Amino acid sequence: MSAQDRSPGEGDGASTPVPKFFIVGVGASAGGLEALTALLGSVKLDGMALVVVQHLAPRHDSLLPALLARTSSAAVTAAEDGMLS
Repeated sequence: MSAQDRSPGEGDGASTPVPKFFIVGVGASAGGLEALTALLGSVKLDGMALVVVQHLAPRHDSLLPALLARTSSAAVTAAEDGMLS
């Protein structure tokens, strides 16, 4: 295995393992609220971010972030154009 095939800290003598962090994407149509709330209620979000993409009309104000926030103890934020974090 070459150096470029290893994760930082892997096999280079580093004593501290690099924690893994996953970004998981899930898509749903406008009728997917029940499935999304079931998912959030059963998934541990430690070490991961869950990105939810919902199919909506372009000018529709979604209640999805508020509804999902009721199900999860994790922060729920709606992404907006130009948002950095």
